[in-house]
Amino acid sequence: MRRSNMLAKQVISIRSALSLGFVSQLWVDTTSWMVLVIEVRPNLLSGELERFLLEDVSRVGDVVLVQDESVMDSEYKMLGLETLVGYNVVTPGRRNIGKVRGYTFNINSGAVESLELDSFGISLIPSSLVSTYALFVEDVLEVVSDTVVVHEVAASRIQRLTKGFWDTRKGGTSIDEPGEYSDFGSKRVRSDHSQSTRRNFRNKKFRPKVREMEDDWELPMDYL
Repeated sequence: MRRSNMLAKQVISIRSALSLGFVSQLWVDTTSWMVLVIEVRPNLLSGELERFLLEDVSRVGDVVLVQDESVMDSEYKMLGLETLVGYNVVTPGRRNIGKVRGYTFNINSGAVESLELDSFGISLIPSSLVSTYALFVEDVLEVVSDTVVVHEVAASRIQRLTKGFWDTRKGGTSIDEPGEYSDFGSKRVRSDHSQSTRRNFRNKKFRPKVREMEDDWELPMDYL
């Protein structure tokens, strides 16, 4: 399943048939490359957020079904989890590959299968307008400071998914052709790649409700 296909789906309790909100974000453990936590809000623009585990999902179709409201009774420690969307993708030599606009994952196991890249990192932009590419997670070395570091040879294994209208108009080259990455530009990303963010996710319960600690909150990248 694509991440974008999961976002904005309504979450319904099977037992009570009540709406529990809408999926606003997914959180990935980049050590195991598993989608672990689903974030829900009463509407897509504002409201108190709550979270539950992907393993608590009973079924996904036009809506997301969970057994009952109790799946959201606990708070989960988010240390080590990443949203990934908007993150820069670079090689150890700091060659810019693109930005993450989404990913695909197995809805049953939560395993992330591939990252979807473009030049903006905003999945709200249709793939018909901007060229998109797939990168397998096996090529990822680490995630550091909003940056995904990949093997140098990963660049040659990237697969083009779509040829965007904007790139066609400006005569951008394919990533499979000589002169690859011209779609992505030559931005250099500064980060300390020696600092690893491989951290373990601990399923630790705190308060019975999750509340935002800040006055302001950021929309998921899909709604920017």
